[in-house]
Amino acid sequence: MDIAPRRPIQWRLAFKALVGLAQDTARTDHVFTIISALSGNTLERTYQAFKKTAHGKRLLVEKPDLMALLSNTAWLEGLPEGSLGREYLKFMREGKLSAGGLVDAQDAGIDPNRDLDLDPARRYVADRLRDMHDLWHVLTDYGCDDTGEITNLWFSVGQFGNPGMAFIALFGTIDGVAHGRLAWVRYCVRALVRGMRAAPLISEPIEEMLALPIDEARRRLRIRPTHKVHPEGIRRGYRRDGKLGALAA
Repeated sequence: MDIAPRRPIQWRLAFKALVGLAQDTARTDHVFTIISALSGNTLERTYQAFKKTAHGKRLLVEKPDLMALLSNTAWLEGLPEGSLGREYLKFMREGKLSAGGLVDAQDAGIDPNRDLDLDPARRYVADRLRDMHDLWHVLTDYGCDDTGEITNLWFSVGQFGNPGMAFIALFGTIDGVAHGRLAWVRYCVRALVRGMRAAPLISEPIEEMLALPIDEARRRLRIRPTHKVHPEGIRRGYRRDGKLGALAA
């Protein structure tokens, strides 16, 4: 059977990285270390589900390069105003981010599974999952601040049940509650459910949707409109300012 070896959970490494992340939430490499240390067999489960879908089967044959498209600023600028691709470009510029930034952050993390080789098909799915991260921010309206990262993680947990992501997101939720924001818990739960109810984004041909109006892309991906999921408004804020989980002004 096409099943990869089971990967161990490494709690000690995850806790060490969590301490480092609490001291500096900008250290994205700690995030990847925690996720990698606690993910266990998440990637394998994701891969097995991926290759069973019609789009997933086609993607594994054609292997379109999503990172190449997202890195092509000139091409993105030529897309229609209000399209998913243009909104992605706007998000990246406002956040002073780059499409390759996630690759650099992942490479900087301590990967406890670096000695386990992935075959080309599994590597493609793993890279695709990484490369989609900022697109998910755009599709959900969850910002690139600490608050947005936590809710995007909850959305991601709803998508594929990664315990490493859930671990980080849980601590972020608790941190917001510590600042007296009980409604923050409800907000996070709604982000989780939103991810569970959406189409499995990893196996959707999202590169073919970049030219679509963003609301049409959301409709096709079954991502509920933000104003319906969070009628009280979007939350923004950084942990260092004591505003994790705060309602945007």
